[in-house]
Parts: sequence; C-alpha cells; structure tokens
Amino acid sequence: MLLKHLTLTLMVCSGLPALAQLDPAPQHDWADNVVGSHIFVVGLDGWAIHTSEDNDTSDNMNGLSRLQLANSYPVKPYRDVAAWMRFEGALRFGDNTLLNLRAQNHQVDGSRIDEAALDHSVGAFGVRVGVVDPRISWCRTYDIDSPWVRENNAFCTIKPNNFARSSAPGVQLYGHHILGGYSLQGLIGTYHPSAFGFAEEESPTFNLIDGMHTESHTKLGGALSASHLRSGTEIRLGFMEGDYRAEKTQGAAQTRTVDASVLFAGVNWYIDRQWALRTTHFTYGGTYERITPERLDRRDQRDYRAGTYEVNYQASAKDILALAYFEYNLDISGFMLTSQPPHRVQVLDGYPRFNNRTWSVAWRRDWTKHLFTALQFSHADVRQSESIDELTRQRSSNGRAVGLRLGYRL
Repeated sequence: MLLKHLTLTLMVCSGLPALAQLDPAPQHDWADNVVGSHIFVVGLDGWAIHTSEDNDTSDNMNGLSRLQLANSYPVKPYRDVAAWMRFEGALRFGDNTLLNLRAQNHQVDGSRIDEAALDHSVGAFGVRVGVVDPRISWCRTYDIDSPWVRENNAFCTIKPNNFARSSAPGVQLYGHHILGGYSLQGLIGTYHPSAFGFAEEESPTFNLIDGMHTESHTKLGGALSASHLRSGTEIRLGFMEGDYRAEKTQGAAQTRTVDASVLFAGVNWYIDRQWALRTTHFTYGGTYERITPERLDRRDQRDYRAGTYEVNYQASAKDILALAYFEYNLDISGFMLTSQPPHRVQVLDGYPRFNNRTWSVAWRRDWTKHLFTALQFSHADVRQSESIDELTRQRSSNGRAVGLRLGYRL
C-alpha cells in the first residue's frame, strides 16, 4: 500500500504540469504507449443485462462470471450505472528520461495503477523501473478511440488471468530495430506484485482465505512485435510465466502454490483507411496445489484457450462501427486424497468443461473534440459438461447485455 499511496501523491503533484505541457513519446517507446493530449478521461457506463442465471453457484458453475458480461468478476459491488476515470501522463527529464504515469478507477478493476515508472533510453535500447505494465497483449484501456464499452479480448477482462495483465513493481528492458519497412520491437521484464505491499492479495487463480497470506509471487514475461511503418499493421507474440505461494499458519495450516503460463499471439491489420481487422489468441495453463503439513492433498490442472476476431469500420470522421466474435474453452482436471487413512487418490475427472461464445456489436461517436459515446450489444452462450459416476451432465446459460458509455476528455 505504501507504493500505491506514494504513486497517487506523485500523480497529484505532477498532474497539473503534465496537463499543461506533454512531450510526445520518443521514437524508442512501445507502439501502444504514445503520450498524447488526451490524458484524463471521465465518464459513466450504464448496462441493461438479462441472464438465465442470477448468480454463481458451486452446483452450476456457468452462471454470471462464466458469461463474461459486464457484471462478471467485479472488484467493487456491481451497479448498472457506474462512474469511471483514466489518467495518463508523462514528464520528461533531459533528452532520454521520462516519468510515465497511468491509473484508472472502474468497478470491474477498482482503483488501479497501471504504470508509475522511470523510462530511460540510450540509442535503440532502454530500461523502465517502477510499476510497469507487462504489455504482452493489446488491452485498449487507454486507447482514446476504442469503440467498446467492454473490451472483447478475454485476456484483458477475465479475472482468473489477471496475473498476466496486471502491472506490478518490476524492471523492463526493451529495444527496437528498423528492418526494411518494419519496426521490430522487443521487451522482457520481471515483476513482483507483492513488493512494497503493492498487490499483496493478488493471486493467479483463487481468492485468499482468512488467515492466508502471500509468501512469494514472481512473474517473468516478454513480447516481440513487428509493425509496418506505412500501414501500421502489427504482429505481436507474448509470453508470461508466474510462480505463486501462499501460506496459512493459524488453525488448519496449509500451503497453496500455483505455476502458471500464458502464450499470446495477435495480428492487427489495417486494410485501408476505413477497414481494420484484429485477431488474438492466447492459451493459459496453470497447476494449483494445496499442501498440508502431512501431504499434498489436492492438485488441479487448468487449460484455457481463447480467441477473438474483430472488424472495425471507420464510417466517418466521427463514427466507428465494430463487430466481434469471442470464444473460449476451459478444461479443469485434478486429484485429491481422502482425509482419513488409509489415504486413497480420488481422480477428479468429473470436473467441468466450459465453452463460451459471444457476439458483440458497437458504435462509437465523437460528438465534439471532448465528448464521445459508445453503444454496445453483446450476446453470450455458455455450455458446461461434466461427468459424475460415468454419467455426463450438460448445463447451459446465456445472457444479453446492452451498454452505453458517456465519456469526456479533459
């Protein structure tokens, strides 16, 4: 918490001069981190959501959260109408050093610092130190022209994978090289979410129980990107590995560990000035273990695969239309030991499998230089299958959501 409070103090102290004069991002900076004039945005999101499930239950695990609609996995108590804000700024020190600041507040993610780091470059290479963004995907949280009220890329919205997208104290090394008509960029970083008390409760796959605390949490990730200098078309590959350990020493002592990894691939293709296509794919694999002082008594293996396909059309200087399709598949398997001797292994082959398919359309309009709206409709279907006592059970749920975003750029 100390680092969060210090960062917020820096934002207050540096925000006014940053608003008054911002230098554009240097040539070496990552392509999706251009510091522009739109650095503070506030707004309201309103949603009308209708689902076949009212909540999440252990019996029917394909309820609200599995639908991936706007009321899935909120950090704050969900409200149909909620305010949000985003801040992005930079201060330059000399010719080669920047202080980058990015933060947001939203009911889904709560108050979050995405960057508070010093960026120093020498020629084609550079280093960032502080709270840094892994940047192995495309999350349009700070894009000033995104047509979506809620991002379709599951990598950016699904809470169980937040270990791969959340910023954390760390160090990044990056470089770039021009080859033919392409700009090649590389990034590698190491991250420590629990350092300085920044995100002590962050865990890759589960919420901490009472009396449990994070013992260690480290992440290592990198990305490669190739951008066409004339068209802007980009290809990106990314990866992240995470190791997590939590302990409970009071009462029924236990240790929980998670080893997780993510692979990401994406293409952002600008056909012409009006049409753009984007496709992304990522895989998540995680092994969760629960250990008591006597033995390992449970292990789960989670395999997650998701893809998004999106078309954007610039209908006019003020209007953007978008169509997207998203699908994910989640398989869970594992085993546990019986609690009383003689200990026997119980294979959990009956664990459910999920398939989610979501269609979304959106229209964004910039009414003035500062005021914009975005209207989105999404329809989601989830199918759950599980085998218990050699019998296969099928469940399904569905939901529809209409969202309206009102935004104002200061």
